[in-house]
Amino acid sequence: MAERTGLPASTIRYYESAGLIEPAERGSNGYRIYGEDEVERLAFIAGAKRLNLGLADVRQLVAARESDLCEHVQRDMRAVVAARLADTRAQIAELMRLADELQRAQDRLSRPAVGGACSDACACTAITGGEAVHPSGALPC
Repeated sequence: MAERTGLPASTIRYYESAGLIEPAERGSNGYRIYGEDEVERLAFIAGAKRLNLGLADVRQLVAARESDLCEHVQRDMRAVVAARLADTRAQIAELMRLADELQRAQDRLSRPAVGGACSDACACTAITGGEAVHPSGALPC
């Protein structure tokens, strides 16, 4: 199954223990034996995981897929994907804000250092605030 799906055996066992796929029968050699339904279900789960959906969402979608009409599954999937998209866009906005703050910190840290020991006025201790100014007023930190 791992070779057919490209998923590590440990992931397949985890999905089995989490109830996302049916427990496998065992062959005479002790190996797990999965049917085509499980291959399809694993492909569906892998697609959902590529969208970075959480286990609860994946479980909900797998259950819907197994027990409902396609249009209902699609509606449920659309809602889950829309929520994940909104979360992702919020994360991107937060990361962009962080990147801007890091850029400002890098710009401040690239300026010549003030003489003497570090203090609240130097760039290395003021990287998270506004533009710091050296006590002399002449050198921005």
